Amino acid sequence: MEFILDAHSTLPPHLQLQEQIKLALLLGRLRPGDTLPSIRDVEQQTRLSRNIVRKAYLGLQRSGILSLRHGKGVLVEKDLSYSQRGSIMEQCESLSAEILSRVERLGITPSAFARYLYQQARERERIQPSLVFVDASEFTARQRAAKISSYWHVNVPGLSMDELAALQSSGLKGIRTILTNYLRLDQVRQIVGRDRAGVIPLSLVFTPEMREQFRKLPANANVVLVVDDRDHPSLTLILESYRKILVDSAVKMVAIRKSEIPNLEKFVRSGKYQLVIFSNRIWNQVPDKVKKLPRVTRPLMDMDLASLESARIRAGVVL
Repeated sequence: MEFILDAHSTLPPHLQLQEQIKLALLLGRLRPGDTLPSIRDVEQQTRLSRNIVRKAYLGLQRSGILSLRHGKGVLVEKDLSYSQRGSIMEQCESLSAEILSRVERLGITPSAFARYLYQQARERERIQPSLVFVDASEFTARQRAAKISSYWHVNVPGLSMDELAALQSSGLKGIRTILTNYLRLDQVRQIVGRDRAGVIPLSLVFTPEMREQFRKLPANANVVLVVDDRDHPSLTLILESYRKILVDSAVKMVAIRKSEIPNLEKFVRSGKYQLVIFSNRIWNQVPDKVKKLPRVTRPLMDMDLASLESARIRAGVVL
């Protein structure tokens, strides 16, 4: 993995390194179990001091993302152990056999009781969910949570970062597992606390529609990513991911804070940019008439299915 430092970024160098690693995981360019460059290699590549590189790696180790192992280098933590799957299935089989035996002794048809139990479980999950998905905006959280619910056949509500922060301790009490993307991992952990709920990160991939939008850009096009002020220091780093995955080398990309744009419609219609991307966190703040303009879009991304399968096993969702 090659690191790029922005001398004008408000993020200190060690955080820039951390954000680039999280973005690589978010977009599937890094996978659990992959090996990262050694501290010495990063030191030589970036010309940063050994202490700064080590600080970046140790911070991600504390977050549970990296593992620094003597003699083995720096590894992305394996987010799941497939060996646990057999143990979970064995426990489910044992529990099922016990319940079915008790049901038969009561003279109840097992399949009828299974339907009853399913309805009871769904109602309990609706009232007090144990598993939720959190993302930057309400729209994105609801949309991605609905897909997870469909894939896993369980109820997974979606919450925005602000909604999660607004929950009191009583509201978080029943939540056992929180799903989010790699970029929001530390923010979610700060909100809920490490001991209150397990936080499982997911990777994302650009949709075919997003790739097509970039493919149609003219040569030497100008593209702008408009972000919330709170996200500007870290989300501007995603520009490098856009460049590596979507963009021709001749395309110019910049990031601008939304607060710097007094009139969004005038900004878009100026024609300065052939593509204006509003981050998901501010998408709902964009007027509908602006959203409908031909050159306006938002980051169109789907969850990586391999990452989703890993998260399912870690979350204890048995299909």
